[in-house]
Amino acid sequence: MADAVAGGQKVVIFIDQAQFKLENRPYTPRELLTLAGEDPAETTLALKKGGEIQKYPDLDVPIELKNGMHFVVFHNGPTPVS
Repeated sequence: MADAVAGGQKVVIFIDQAQFKLENRPYTPRELLTLAGEDPAETTLALKKGGEIQKYPDLDVPIELKNGMHFVVFHNGPTPVS
């Protein structure tokens, strides 16, 4: 599947190893965090690309999604210990 997908086709991304098939359109970090079941007020979305991590601190700036993108979720507060 090409990066530039015609209308009606899907793009596959991963958020914390969960796979999501989404409509091919820009999504905000807020939308992606909500989709992953996370609270955007308490988390930050980041893209894993090679050995690099690119954080998206602005929740309302759209991201152009491409097939195979891998995102991780960072929790902004202290991590609870079980």
